[in-house]
Amino acid sequence: MPSEGFYFFNDNRGGLSEQDLIRIWVIASFVLISVLVTIYAFSVPLGDIYAPLMFLFPQLYYIPIVLVSIWYPRYGLQCTVLLVAAFLAITAYYTYLGSAFDPFVTGVNAAMYLWVVAATTLMAKEGGLLNIKYWNIFRNADAGMFLCDPESGEILDANPKLAGILGYSVDELKGMPAQALWERGEDGSALLGECLDGGAVAERKTRFLGKSGTVVTTQLTCTKNADEPIIECTVIDISGQEKEKATLEASKDRLQNLVNSSLDLIFMQDPEGRFLQFHWAKAREFDIDAEAMVGRTTFDLFPAAVAEELKLHAEGVMQGGSTVTTTFKAAMGGSERLFSLILGPVFDADGGTLGVIGTMRDVTGMTLEERNLIQMERELDRWRNFINTAAHELRTPLQPILGYLHMILEDPSSFALDSETTKLLNLCLENVERERRVVDRMLELGIMDSCKVHLNISDIDLRQLVTTLIRIGGYDTKAELILEISPDVSIAGDRDRMFHVIDGLIANAIQYNSDPKKVWITYEENGENHYVRVRDNGIGIVPGALGSIFEPFYLADMDNLSRQYGRMGLGLSIAQRYMEMHGGRITVSSEVGVGSVFTIRIPKEVSHEA
Repeated sequence: MPSEGFYFFNDNRGGLSEQDLIRIWVIASFVLISVLVTIYAFSVPLGDIYAPLMFLFPQLYYIPIVLVSIWYPRYGLQCTVLLVAAFLAITAYYTYLGSAFDPFVTGVNAAMYLWVVAATTLMAKEGGLLNIKYWNIFRNADAGMFLCDPESGEILDANPKLAGILGYSVDELKGMPAQALWERGEDGSALLGECLDGGAVAERKTRFLGKSGTVVTTQLTCTKNADEPIIECTVIDISGQEKEKATLEASKDRLQNLVNSSLDLIFMQDPEGRFLQFHWAKAREFDIDAEAMVGRTTFDLFPAAVAEELKLHAEGVMQGGSTVTTTFKAAMGGSERLFSLILGPVFDADGGTLGVIGTMRDVTGMTLEERNLIQMERELDRWRNFINTAAHELRTPLQPILGYLHMILEDPSSFALDSETTKLLNLCLENVERERRVVDRMLELGIMDSCKVHLNISDIDLRQLVTTLIRIGGYDTKAELILEISPDVSIAGDRDRMFHVIDGLIANAIQYNSDPKKVWITYEENGENHYVRVRDNGIGIVPGALGSIFEPFYLADMDNLSRQYGRMGLGLSIAQRYMEMHGGRITVSSEVGVGSVFTIRIPKEVSHEA
């Protein structure tokens, strides 16, 4: 929330804006006109001017009075007093020179000026006319906001966002005691009192109670207005973040339980090779105190020759940032054992290597094939965990960035932004949105790889589905679309996921195309499968890339296509996973310079579980 407040103008912002200069010029112009007309009306003999002018010229003073009351209400009374003084001074001067003077009419005019400034200020305040640019932000902000009277504790006004968060209408919130917003047991009055005493309460986590009784976890910031007895509060709904945090905590607990119950040695080392974490359920079998190993090195665990070899592997991981897999033999527990070891880097927020994480398994007696399967399983688990963790960690800080950028760019003039700055912020928003899409798709891939997914299978009107996504995407304005699907075609599948698959293929067919752009969408079937084909007359795909385009993050021409089209290499991979969940598949044939044909095969019998 801007520090000036949403109702009251504050001129302590390091200079006047261009808008303020224009307003002051308009007000000054009307003041000058009013004064000059007053002087003219008194200086010209009454018979030489239009008589009603003597009664009309005092009304001109209402114009600057009303403008000052609306634009700069703090100065409305002072400006009006000066205008009244000027009006009375001119009247007194010309009365002294012998002009006609009616003290009653003059007094009524002066009183009316003062009444108008008071009435205009009050109406503007209650009607939301003051400081219009901040009022627009208040109404359209992505965060919930409300204004509170510190004396009565009532909500003076609230924006639609807050109403949506809590399930009320704006009118229902107006006049409600602010304390009623808080969940039972939360002392909102004390928090508002703390704001009054200290001037502000910043980013305090608190729980609000929705109209339906739902508890909403929020981040609350309150500021005492510097000019009026009012408290301005910003409410950000962090319930989703709290749920994600709880999910992550639960995941950490499950991971910890997994670590504790695993028969593998799981450890972490710092750059000097000292163990920071050391978990091994079988440690006692080899007379090893797992807790005592923290702070020690591999030289305290294995013979010197083996420890030296492992130290070299760890240093290689630290320097190169890559994963190392190896097997080694070591005497332990009175016999020679064979161990399988995986070492990987641990990165900090800046991409630097903090240390090494590793898992070690006793594979003595296992065949080579069994060891290879175990190693492959470990790599898959490691990749899935990385995808899920990275997506969660990346998505959390993106949300406030997106929110604030959208808020600023909805009304850039309110923040005194010039066109060049607005252009740069729009570029930032575009890139943050692209980053969010990458993260969401990474998370989607992680979910599909890590657990069983339930499909919401229903009968889908295929032609209606395609026409709907064409309309939503506006694809018929970007290319000539030839739709060859009969209205009576129905397929069984998860509607949302099928929408994503076909939408992605049509979007690609249009994007990687050249004029005149044409895209054909056709349908065929046999006894077991449906076939939906998307064909274009575009740039085509080189033969060497056809076998890899469905791999995550694969880009056939990284330097050119990713830059030209904004590709991220996840869309086709996710689409393929969706079809595999249905028991089907996407295949492609292509010729460079001629076009590509993507064929979706979906079985007529689809399971709900994938």
